[in-house]
Amino acid sequence: MKNILGFKFSGINCGLKKSKKRDLGLIMSSEKCISHAVFTKNKILAAPLIVSKKIIKNNEIYGVIVNSGNANACTGIKGIKAVEKTINKAADFTNLNKKNFFVSSTGIIGIQLDVNKITNNFDRLFNNLHVKNIKDFAEAIMTTDKYSKIKKSEISIGTKKGSIIGVAKGAGMIHPNMATMLCYLLTDIKFDIKTFRNFINRAVDSTFNCISVDGEMSTNDTVLGLSNGLLGNNKINNKSPQANKIYKSIENIFYELSRDIVLDGEGSTKICKIIVKGAKSFKDSKKIARNIANSLLFKTALFGSDPNWGRIISAVGSTQIKYIDQNSIDIYIGDKLVVKNGLGLKLSKKINQIMRKKEIKIIIDLKKGKYESFMLTNDIGHEYIKINSLYTT
Repeated sequence: MKNILGFKFSGINCGLKKSKKRDLGLIMSSEKCISHAVFTKNKILAAPLIVSKKIIKNNEIYGVIVNSGNANACTGIKGIKAVEKTINKAADFTNLNKKNFFVSSTGIIGIQLDVNKITNNFDRLFNNLHVKNIKDFAEAIMTTDKYSKIKKSEISIGTKKGSIIGVAKGAGMIHPNMATMLCYLLTDIKFDIKTFRNFINRAVDSTFNCISVDGEMSTNDTVLGLSNGLLGNNKINNKSPQANKIYKSIENIFYELSRDIVLDGEGSTKICKIIVKGAKSFKDSKKIARNIANSLLFKTALFGSDPNWGRIISAVGSTQIKYIDQNSIDIYIGDKLVVKNGLGLKLSKKINQIMRKKEIKIIIDLKKGKYESFMLTNDIGHEYIKINSLYTT
C-alpha cells in the first residue's frame, strides 16, 4: 500500500516505562486537519481528555502526542498543567500554535506524570518522524497489549487513490461506551466536516461500542479521526457517489481493530461473537448481548470450553426486559441448536468441538421481533487475574 499523503509517525522510549519499551508516540500532518473525536462516557476524565476536548473544537490539528505507561488520570491541576506543558513545548518546537496539538495518555491511573521525560525527548521524537514509522508509533501507545494494531485501506476516487489508516491500542478495561482503548484514524481524502463526523460516529457505534473484554470503562478512551485532504479530491459528502464505499471502509477498519482488541484481551484464549435476534427493539437486543458478554459465569465457561447454555439464558432473563418469554427462546452454539423453545437438547460431541475453537459464534433468538445486534467478547481465565492483580506491583 502507498504511503498516506502528508502524515509522518514516530515512536520512542522516553523513560516512562520501566521496561524501556517505546512509550512516546507522535503523528504529524504537513497540513492542518479537519478532526472529530469520540470520548469515553466515564464521568471520571483523564487530564488529556479534559484539555483535548477543548482543543478539538478549534478544528486545527496538525499533531497528536501520545504517551503510554501513565494515564495522567486523577492527577488534579498538576495533570492539566502537564498536558498544557506538553502542548506548549510542542508548539514552540514546531513553530505552530498550541491549539494545533492533541494529547492522549494511557497507563496506570493516579500517578503524577513526569512530563519532563516527555518534553526533554522532543528532539528525538520529532527528528524520528518518517512516513514508514507507523509501527513505532503503534508500539509506543501499547500498555498490556501483546501486539500492535494497524489496519489500512485504499479507495479509488475518480483517477485518484486515497488512503485510510487506523491505529489502535487496547487489551484490558474494555467496555462500551466506548471500548477502553485509543484509536487514531487518518486519511488523505478530503471530506465535508459534517460527513466526516457522521462517518466516525456511526462507525464507532457499530464497532467499538460492540465489544467487551472485562466490563470496565476507562477514563482515557478516545477515537480520533484526522483528514488532511491532501488527495485533492472533491469534498466527500453524503451525496458523493463514493460516500457509502468510504464509510464502509472506515467501519471495516474500526471493526478489524476492535476485533483485534478483543483477541488481544488480557489473558484471553478465545473470541466470541454473541448475536441476539428477534427482539422488539435494537436497544433491547444490544442490552441482552452486552449482559451476556459481561457475564463472568459465561466468560469462564468459554475459557473452560463448557457448553453451559444455562449461563446464557440466565443472562438473557436478568436484563428484566418484560416481553422475554423463556418458552420461545432458541440458542445456537455455532450452527448447532442447543435450546429449542427454552428447553435444552441433547449436546453432541460436535458442540464440544465448537466450544474448543478459538473463534465461537453464539446466537440467541427471542422470536419476539425483527431487531438484532451483536457483541464481541472473549473468555476470562487465570492469566487475566495474574495480569490485573499485579498491575501496579
